[in-house]
Amino acid sequence: MVKPDIHTLAHHLKQERLYVASEKQLIQRLNSDVLKTAERLYRAAWIAKQQRINLDRLILTSAEASPAECCQHAKMLEDTQFIDGYKTLGFQETIYGEFLARLRENPRLVASCLVAGERLNQEHTQGVIHTVFTSLYGNCIMQEDESYLLQVLRYLIEFELKESDNPRRLLRRGTCAFSILFKLFSEGLYSAKLFLTATLHEPIMQLLVEDEDHLETDPAKVTERLTPAQQERFGEKGSEGYKQRVQAAVEANEAKLVALVNKFIGYLKQNTYCFPHSLRWIVSQMYKTLSCVERLEVGEVRTMCTDLLLTCFICPAIVNPEQYGIISDAPINEVARFNLMQVGQLLQQLAMADDDADPRRKSSLSKFDKSCVAAFLDVVIGGRAVETPPMSSMNLLEGLSRTVVYITHNQLLALVDFVRSVTAGDHLREEEHMALENLLANVPQSRTVKSNSLELTPSNTPQLSPATTPANKKNRLPIGTYLHLPL
Repeated sequence: MVKPDIHTLAHHLKQERLYVASEKQLIQRLNSDVLKTAERLYRAAWIAKQQRINLDRLILTSAEASPAECCQHAKMLEDTQFIDGYKTLGFQETIYGEFLARLRENPRLVASCLVAGERLNQEHTQGVIHTVFTSLYGNCIMQEDESYLLQVLRYLIEFELKESDNPRRLLRRGTCAFSILFKLFSEGLYSAKLFLTATLHEPIMQLLVEDEDHLETDPAKVTERLTPAQQERFGEKGSEGYKQRVQAAVEANEAKLVALVNKFIGYLKQNTYCFPHSLRWIVSQMYKTLSCVERLEVGEVRTMCTDLLLTCFICPAIVNPEQYGIISDAPINEVARFNLMQVGQLLQQLAMADDDADPRRKSSLSKFDKSCVAAFLDVVIGGRAVETPPMSSMNLLEGLSRTVVYITHNQLLALVDFVRSVTAGDHLREEEHMALENLLANVPQSRTVKSNSLELTPSNTPQLSPATTPANKKNRLPIGTYLHLPL
């Protein structure tokens, strides 16, 4: 007869086995839920960034992108359907996936390709830069992608800005690969949004509440926006009394602007502690790299770093705070927008050398402490510039790895064609040329590819655009194809 303690042991073991099996199933379900949620996040981030690029096209290049075209583009993005890559690419999905994976893991090669493409004046270079950020590096949601992109930016400083005859002009123009990638990266960086909100929310709200007049400092334009009744208070135009009243109005506006800008600078210094580590690393790398260039003085390099911080990061958020999520419920009228632009321009002028400053603003600039912006820059670029990109302080997706790329078929073909054309040029080093030839060895030549939804051709722009079939010439919904990366 079996002893009771053996029955008890068998019962406990059975219960434990059932418990372990139940926990395993629960963990599997949770993992499945996490992966599905991450997939929804990747898709939403891809569509959101495409919408932001579409909005920028409308705002910045309205001559090339009409409102009707951008609205149609936005509607198509809302209706984007994602399908598995093999349904469009067939067995070639693995080939393209390996190509994208190897390119993604080589930031130096990515930077070299972008610079070479610009030197060859490739017409689709800007679209390819957008594809690199939104697809190849997945909008930098994952920490690994952020690290890769930071390295791309570092190499762009070395290959593009360092080699330029006038790097400051190239940077301020905002159309080079480094400027575009920096803008895309800083716009989507969560820590950057926290810093901008903490720094700019309070002074912008005070500006919206306190002032209802245009803070114009140009005497020739002070009375332009006034009503006829308001203009009568200045007297007869051209008279001595008119000039005195105009000068008094200019001085009053300058005093208000000085107080406003000082308030912005105060909040800037106050919140330096939460300045994003990733952006701090980029600025430090720029200062370290360009300081070694003999033709550039240290003062000029510092001015370029300040330009990067103000012109490319802080001032756009001041002028358009609603686009950056700094304010959401306060309307910005035309007067407030003008005053915000005045504040942004004054901050930019403060960052410039005396020779580059606008002569019309010298009266206003003389009332500032010229070291106020320099002190902020010292804090940002201070410390030891390490080679390794910093790890994100808030990595909510720790433990996850990205195994898919979200990219339209047009963008994929445009990226491959771009890399192939760069390889055929003579702007690459020998080792980079060989590396690209190895990457492209198995990738098929681009050609018109027909699917059951639409026709995709390599001649199409890499932007998501309506495609037509020869049969009915009607607009169809775009396809978002995601390719599995063999990571």
